[in-house]
Amino acid sequence: MKRFTNNVLSAVAGTIAFLCAIFFVITALAALLLFNMERRAFNPNTYKDALANQNFYQSLPSMLGQVLANDTSANSVPFARQLTSENWTTIIQTLLPPEQLRGMTDEAITQIFAYLNNETSNPQISLLPLKQRLAGPAGMEAVIDFIHAQPNCTAEQLAQMAALSGQVLCNPPQDALNLARPIIQTQLDSIAANIPNQISFIDAFAPQKSINIRVVRLVMQFSPLIPLAFLFGVTIFGVRTFKGWMAWWGWPLLIAGVIGALSGFSGAPLFRPALENYILGRAPLTIPPEFSSAVRSVMDTVLREIFQPAGWQALMLAGVGLLMLIIVLIISQVGKNRRVKRSEAETQIAR
Repeated sequence: MKRFTNNVLSAVAGTIAFLCAIFFVITALAALLLFNMERRAFNPNTYKDALANQNFYQSLPSMLGQVLANDTSANSVPFARQLTSENWTTIIQTLLPPEQLRGMTDEAITQIFAYLNNETSNPQISLLPLKQRLAGPAGMEAVIDFIHAQPNCTAEQLAQMAALSGQVLCNPPQDALNLARPIIQTQLDSIAANIPNQISFIDAFAPQKSINIRVVRLVMQFSPLIPLAFLFGVTIFGVRTFKGWMAWWGWPLLIAGVIGALSGFSGAPLFRPALENYILGRAPLTIPPEFSSAVRSVMDTVLREIFQPAGWQALMLAGVGLLMLIIVLIISQVGKNRRVKRSEAETQIAR
């Protein structure tokens, strides 16, 4: 009866250990992703590096040009209504050097993550540098250069310009352009006044959503403790010998490592829709449609930055698991050789 009870208890303990090993594999895969995501997805430097790698800063004038063209399409200033997104792109490139564009974007990213860290309530990208330069001497020079790049005015266009209708874009004679400078400056002041001081990238959250983000980050930070707990359960219920410890740990580590490495090195494109849905569900972005393709390219780069470290870490787990199983094989082989030698010795004694 006692033997039967011991066998039952041993079977139950083995079953629990096996279940703990399965849950270790599942939670280890999740922890690899979540821990690296918390370290990198919430780090502004990850996105700044991704923006630089994708040449996002070089395309930013074009994106801002499309935004400003849409915002000023109903502007009361005739000159502003005639400017296309390409025109605005040219003016922005003239007004704002790449260093300033990069600084504006980096500051916007920093503010977004300051919001996620509960350090600000309204992350924005400031357009004040653009407004100030547009209304200043640099704006005048940019517009003059832009006008000089237009076809020469016809007589009809000059007549319209003389009537101050301002409904044409052309290159007038220099004398006429000098006379029009005060009018151009007035219109530039009006355009600059109509441009918003900043563009907000995230809608206002309900307080509970902000709390949820902090809770999610906390779970991500401590996620590696969960598979460790299951590994401890494997040790308690399954390990009885050194060889058993190597086997019970080796197989889960090897399986989790192999699957994690495959996912880490090839799974980034598959997880982008899930990450987009997660971000949009908790931080509804008001990024204009013109930014969407660039944002997706940046997100792909960021996901690779998240998944590749997870892949290398998983590969290390697989290496440790494989080493443990090799030790199990060595121990088994040594034990087998000893048994063979003992059997041969006993046979010789019997003779």
